[in-house]
Amino acid sequence: MNQIEKVMPSFLQVEEGLQIGDYMPNIRIPNNDDMELYDCITDYLLLATISTSCAPCLPAMEAINIFIQQYPGINFLLFIDTEESTFEKAKHIFHHSAQIYHASDDLLFGELKTRGYPWGYGLNAEGQIITIEHAGSLEYLEKLVSPFKRFLDSKEES
Repeated sequence: MNQIEKVMPSFLQVEEGLQIGDYMPNIRIPNNDDMELYDCITDYLLLATISTSCAPCLPAMEAINIFIQQYPGINFLLFIDTEESTFEKAKHIFHHSAQIYHASDDLLFGELKTRGYPWGYGLNAEGQIITIEHAGSLEYLEKLVSPFKRFLDSKEES
C-alpha cells in the first residue's frame, strides 16, 4: 500500500530561527551604510531586538537600560523596531553608552531571523552565536552575558 506523502503548505511552515553555533548574518547597520554588524564585534557582541509595539518589550526596555548601567563598558547593540518619531524618543530612555539602531521588522525577522521580541544573542569574536535568550528581564540578560563575563572583568581591571 502506498503512503500518501503529506506536505505542509508553505504558508503554514515556520522558518527556524538562528541557533547556538550558527553565525549571525553580517548585515548592514540600519541608517549607516558604511558599517556592518561584524564591525561592532570586539571579543564579543551582545545583540538585542525589541519593538515598541510588543507588550513584553516595555519592561524589557527598563531591564536592558539597567543592565547597560550595570555594565557601562559592555559591547551591547540594540535594534528597535518602531516608528521614526518614537525611535528618537526611545533613544533618550537608554543610558548614553547604549548603541541603539532603528530597524525594520523585515530586517529583524527576515535578515537576522530573530524569533520575536524581546530577544537577545551573544556572539563571539567571529560572529558565531554562543548564547540566545529572551531579553525581557535582568535574569535572562545575565544568562546572555554569562560566557562573556571574563571580557567584562578584564575591562574593570584595566
